[in-house]
Amino acid sequence: MTKGKKMVAAGKKSMKGPKLQASPMPAKKESSINLMVQIHEPKNLRKDILEALREIIIFMQGYEAFRKIQEEKVKTFSQLRDDVKGLNSLIDNKLRRYVPKGKLAGMVRKPAMPRKETAPVEKESMPIKEPMRMSKPEPQPEEDHELDELETQLRDIESRLKRMN
Repeated sequence: MTKGKKMVAAGKKSMKGPKLQASPMPAKKESSINLMVQIHEPKNLRKDILEALREIIIFMQGYEAFRKIQEEKVKTFSQLRDDVKGLNSLIDNKLRRYVPKGKLAGMVRKPAMPRKETAPVEKESMPIKEPMRMSKPEPQPEEDHELDELETQLRDIESRLKRMN
C-alpha cells in the first residue's frame, strides 16, 4: 500500500521549474579511522590552561569593580546636578525676596593679569549620559552572585595549581 502512494507522489510533476538531476556521486566509504593526537607534557598544558583561566577570572573581577565605580560616579553626578538645580531655585526664588534691590552698580572687576599660557592638555571627554530613571532598582543580588561564583572558580583553579606543583 505504501509503495503505491510513493509511486503516485513520485509521478507528480511540480510546476515550480525544471527538475535538476543530481550528478552521480561516489558512494562514501564509512571509515572507522580514529585520529589521535599526542600531547607532550599534558601536566604542563593543564597548568597553563588553569593559569590562563585564573587570569581571566581576575580580569573579570576587576572589570566588575570598575563597572560598579562607574555606576556610582554617574549616580553621584546626577545627584550633584539635582542639588545644584535645587540651590539655584532657592537662590532665585527665596533669597532674592529677602535681599533688597540696591542702586549700586555691579562689582568692578580688576583687569585680568596676563597668565603664562601653557600648552593645553587635551583630555578625552566622554559624553555625559543622563542616568536612566527606573521605577524598579536594578537587582544587586544577581551581580553579587556572579562575583561570588567567580571567586569560587578562582579558588578552585588556584587549588588545582597548588596540587600540580
